[in-house]
Amino acid sequence: MAEEEDNKMDFAIALAQVLKDARANDCLARGLREVCKAVESKKAAFVIVAESCDDDKYKKCIEALCDDCGINRIKVPDSKQLGQWCGLVRTDAENNVVKVVKCSSCAVINTIPDSVADSNAFKMVIESMKKK
Repeated sequence: MAEEEDNKMDFAIALAQVLKDARANDCLARGLREVCKAVESKKAAFVIVAESCDDDKYKKCIEALCDDCGINRIKVPDSKQLGQWCGLVRTDAENNVVKVVKCSSCAVINTIPDSVADSNAFKMVIESMKKK
């Protein structure tokens, strides 16, 4: 049981690192509008959807669009945590998180640099999608 939790935590850390690197290289689409544009133009490598999203239509729209275009999805439990991973946070002078904006979906764009694509975190996320 503890091994599964460690494995899950490793995946969460890897996913957070991939999102941080994608944001730093301007390869991250956040929110319904940007994600839909990235998926429809087939520029998205994969999409991350928060299960805690309040609107079921929102989740169904993203899922149907991803299925239609053949884009892989990853589900995360909390939209606040996804928002923090996507950089939607406000910090104080000591770099402590003051406010986190919820994010229900984001997409990593295919134009991600080789330095990020070759990282262990990115490989771990891609491998987890292949297992499903």
